Amino acid sequence: MSVQTISLKNIKMDPALRSEILNNIVSGDPSKCVQCGICTSGCPLGYIIKPHRIVKMVNLGLVEQLISSREIWLCTTCFTCSERCPQEVDPANILFTLRNTASKLGYVPRELVEICMNIVKDGRIIKISAGREKEREKLGLPKAPPVDAEKIRKMLEEVGFLKIIGGTVK
Repeated sequence: MSVQTISLKNIKMDPALRSEILNNIVSGDPSKCVQCGICTSGCPLGYIIKPHRIVKMVNLGLVEQLISSREIWLCTTCFTCSERCPQEVDPANILFTLRNTASKLGYVPRELVEICMNIVKDGRIIKISAGREKEREKLGLPKAPPVDAEKIRKMLEEVGFLKIIGGTVK
């Protein structure tokens, strides 16, 4: 997955989208961010994503640039940024809100949709091939445990998973 750098040049602000994000944030307050960078310095992917920059973009109303970027999908959800923030901004939950909004508007990376569809079809992120099973046998490992894909599919359908990711079962 390549990283798309979000440029602050030629900005396009969407006040309505910004309001929607701010109204849907479960915890934290982006307006309290003082751009100290402590969240980014603790982030295991801080060299790729910059939580303090994302919060600043939310504050500036640059939500459309964020939800259409791949950057919001790279967060590992370790919550280090939120735990370290001295202002209790809670960047992780802001990222969740951005992801949810992006999903509703159809901005889910194709690769992520493919992974999700594998879960829907096979109950696993990656299907265990016959070759992989032979490898396991050579290593003295037991067969991979069976997965009730139908049960998983039903559960995902009940919670609206397919609607969220914009996929259909094939």
